[in-house]
Amino acid sequence: MLALLTPKSEAFSRTSEGGFFSAARKHEMLADLREGFFRLCALACAGLFVYRGVYQVVEDPTRLNAALVAISEILTFTWLLLSRRPATRDWNPLTVIVSVTASFGVALVSLQPGVALIPLPIAAPLQFLALMFVIWGKISLGRSFAILPGNRGVMTGGAYRVVRHPIYAGYLAGHVLYLLSAFSFHNLFVYAVITYLQLYRILREEALLAAESEYRAYTERVRYRLLPRVF
Repeated sequence: MLALLTPKSEAFSRTSEGGFFSAARKHEMLADLREGFFRLCALACAGLFVYRGVYQVVEDPTRLNAALVAISEILTFTWLLLSRRPATRDWNPLTVIVSVTASFGVALVSLQPGVALIPLPIAAPLQFLALMFVIWGKISLGRSFAILPGNRGVMTGGAYRVVRHPIYAGYLAGHVLYLLSAFSFHNLFVYAVITYLQLYRILREEALLAAESEYRAYTERVRYRLLPRVF
């Protein structure tokens, strides 16, 4: 009722000051557009890996390594679609470029047989264990999963009691095992770039979380990021 009694001139001035949308609403809309972009890219990459993985297995049912790498990446993008938005994110342009390239660059990985530097019967079971470690890390993390480094709260349970970045650790192990079981210089280059960029993401994420005293205490308890006694 009070809104009906508000003079038109006063209502017009309020609209003029804030524009058609308020600054807060514009910021929220921009965040939604960014989120939608990342999720659309995730959906496209997941679809691509479904097609490529199924094609390789249909062509050669013994290619368990290709099936496992496809499943691993499909889970990544599916998890992104189901994730909730972090409280804060690092929107630094360089960080955005690095994070998007590191995440979606896996679409450039070739699933062709390549050269087996280690036998498939050895690589595939280890690759499966690496995938299980990734899944354990994601279950421990819950829906707090994102492409950009951000503050999603301090995770200390489950796989995070082993290393500070169990999901990255599992992916790195899976990438190395797949590369060794289906080696090509193309994949070596792609994985080398992805690994370098993932390390950058890890350091940026830790820089954000370091503001939290709880996280600083956590790093004292769990000293290694990816591999105990190494890094």
